[in-house]
Amino acid sequence: MAKILYGVSGEGLGHAVRSKVVIESLMHGNEVRVVTSAKAYSYLSKFFDVEKIEYFKIAYHNNKAANLLTFLNNFIRFPLILARGWKILRIIKEFKPDVIITDFEPLVSYFAYFKKIPLISIDNQHIITDAIHKNIPKKYWLNAIIAKLVIKLFIFKSRKCLINSFYGCELKDKNSVLINPLLRKEIVNLKTSYKNHILVYQTSKSNNKLIKELQKINEKFIVYGFYENKNLGNVILKDKEEKEFLKDLASCKAVIVNGGFTLISEALYLKKPLLSIPVKNQFEQILNAIYVERLGYGMHAEETSREIIEKFINDIPKFRKKLAGYKKYDNNEALRKINEAVKELCG
Repeated sequence: MAKILYGVSGEGLGHAVRSKVVIESLMHGNEVRVVTSAKAYSYLSKFFDVEKIEYFKIAYHNNKAANLLTFLNNFIRFPLILARGWKILRIIKEFKPDVIITDFEPLVSYFAYFKKIPLISIDNQHIITDAIHKNIPKKYWLNAIIAKLVIKLFIFKSRKCLINSFYGCELKDKNSVLINPLLRKEIVNLKTSYKNHILVYQTSKSNNKLIKELQKINEKFIVYGFYENKNLGNVILKDKEEKEFLKDLASCKAVIVNGGFTLISEALYLKKPLLSIPVKNQFEQILNAIYVERLGYGMHAEETSREIIEKFINDIPKFRKKLAGYKKYDNNEALRKINEAVKELCG
């Protein structure tokens, strides 16, 4: 039996949703302690005993990651982040973990390094640093450099890196392994249909232009991410209640999303065409959107406009035809590789 300290990023819910699947698997035969923050804490604390820490926040403005504001905000908050994160050191002293796992949670990565505890990384961000990507437009080079720098500052010296990816590519790091996106059982068990609405999900509520553009289009849109319930005619805003969201996702005819990895992976599994409009400056989302379009599963757009959305809607039959060949899978192989990594590093 291994003792595992598991850190989960609190930015968004994707890390938490994926980590729940892994933690449940690891608890069979191992002892697991979990630390996380923000939305991830609210989600994971429903299922596990979780220690709450602080996290690094991304600032958004007009559907754009504000890099300078993000830096200044986290610089000011760093003493609080460090103070609340210090409890990780207490947990390490009391729990004596054999291995630490991080899903893009940097504090546990730092403590693993300084305490010389083997570190395993399970995320989708390392596809940026550890894989070879061809023909990425040069206009994204600065975003790519910033993303690589952040990843290397957040997670370093990991002994094993298991990278969730919905597309195949060549890896350049011998310690990295591609795995299929980890899926929660709620998604796997959904019965899909294709009704008349399009599901829209936003990473942040800063895309002020979106609702106005949707109202110009003769389609029904159910929109999550603005944290309110409101009927605007053909646009229905809903606060994110999990069962309601999954019902709308399962029955929609297509999905409009920024570029978040988890929802893209879930939509592909359910064979839903995708229009990805990534948050500007967020290279991980941009890369996801590029591959969605390359694979023929949907469109990548840089701006929100009526013309782009209508073009996507007209092409939905073409994308559904391509998605018919998308091979479904289960979590078994990915979880096997994760458990093997734990056993290997625990000796």
